[in-house]
Amino acid sequence: MTEEPNLPAQRKPSRPVPVVSDEQRERVIDELRQHCGAGALTLDEFAERAGRVWAAPTSMELDAIVADLPDLVAPSAAPAVPVVGETRRRKVRRWVVAVMSGDTTKGRWRVGEQLNAVAFMGGAEIDLREAEFDAPELHITAFAFMGGVSIIVPEGIDVHLDGFSFMGGKDATLAPVPLLPGAPRVHVTAFCLMGGVDVKSKKPASVLRAAREAKRALDRERREQRRIESQARQLDRKRRELDRRSRGGEVGKAIRDDVHDLIRSTIQDSIDSIGTPGRPARPARPTRAERPAVTEEDAAAVRRRLKRNGRPEGTVTIMFTDIEGSTEMIERLGDGDASVLVKEHNDIVRAQVAECGGYEVKFRGDGFMLAFTSAAKGVRCAISIQERMKEFAERHPEAPLSLCIGINSGEAVPDGDDFLGTAVNIAARLADSASGGEVLVTSVVRDLVASSGEFKFLPEQQLSLKGISEPQRVCNVAW
Repeated sequence: MTEEPNLPAQRKPSRPVPVVSDEQRERVIDELRQHCGAGALTLDEFAERAGRVWAAPTSMELDAIVADLPDLVAPSAAPAVPVVGETRRRKVRRWVVAVMSGDTTKGRWRVGEQLNAVAFMGGAEIDLREAEFDAPELHITAFAFMGGVSIIVPEGIDVHLDGFSFMGGKDATLAPVPLLPGAPRVHVTAFCLMGGVDVKSKKPASVLRAAREAKRALDRERREQRRIESQARQLDRKRRELDRRSRGGEVGKAIRDDVHDLIRSTIQDSIDSIGTPGRPARPARPTRAERPAVTEEDAAAVRRRLKRNGRPEGTVTIMFTDIEGSTEMIERLGDGDASVLVKEHNDIVRAQVAECGGYEVKFRGDGFMLAFTSAAKGVRCAISIQERMKEFAERHPEAPLSLCIGINSGEAVPDGDDFLGTAVNIAARLADSASGGEVLVTSVVRDLVASSGEFKFLPEQQLSLKGISEPQRVCNVAW
């Protein structure tokens, strides 16, 4: 007995996909044509659905094209009188007349087999894209006497133009697209006397309206984007201008004083209660009456007194202070704790400046620009500040603040409440080059105070400063 060879299992035949025949497509096109003649479809809607008919791959999609349309009624069964509540069909329009004026016919309107258009020294526009057709073919007779008749049809509609023109013209401009099978045919007969008749095709009005609305939405979005970018540029310009004015000393000192007073009043109540685990809270600050006589006047009062007596002018001694690593400190401690420490630092500096008879030019956020009438006052003030800051570091070992100080004497140019000039720039660069706890002075400052014997200096060195063409002779104050 011979065994039958093992044959591979045969698959069950898949369900065949129904193929749409041309007869089915033509039947649906004919149904669409009847609906167009009954007023249920406009010419635009007929063109759109006819395109879907010829693109439908299956009979199900073909049936979906006409599923929302009402059932067709045979002419013999149509009632002579409209039923109550039934929508009355539009009246057929047969004439479009423009005599020394204009006549535009567009939107949803009804046209029969024949339409006459007359333009005498005027213009007539006939838009058939949303018109209801009563017949598969429309005959338009157009008379243009020293005027013009313009006819608009959807793309893909068969249009035939003939007629006669004398000292005028007739023209048909149609889109190069395939004709829609089964679509109504438009036959135009033109008679032109010193006038013109033109036929042109356009996309469906609904498509053009959607495109216009999309363009308007895009334009609105672009305008809003430009407005936001303009506001951002204006804010950036204002910020840069404020920074420039702040650096140049053009912002009034009264504004800065108000800001400082506001900060003091806001954080003063929290200073005494701040503490860390394992360490007692800081001792309460002495009141104004309990402070030594030299610090009774706050920094703002000292500035006002110095302005009354006359600020330093001509040859002055300029001092710059800077908190070393202030940015890293703020990131490590946070804005709240860091602002408390900076506030205490500011009070220390201002108290020593007031005691030594100095003039606060401006506060730079993490340091001061100060002016003195003599080099000795400036060096004396710098040493006092560093000594107080050393005590500050002992009180706050968790966040010791170190100051970098640079001092120079020379001719300064007054600019409002500020000073400008090379002497000022050198002092600022010295503070940038100094390390925490150092007081860097130029050889000019050292020579001015050397005769008093009050101060001691480390050996002189040559130092190249940023923005200064020649190296400077500088030395450290031994305090």
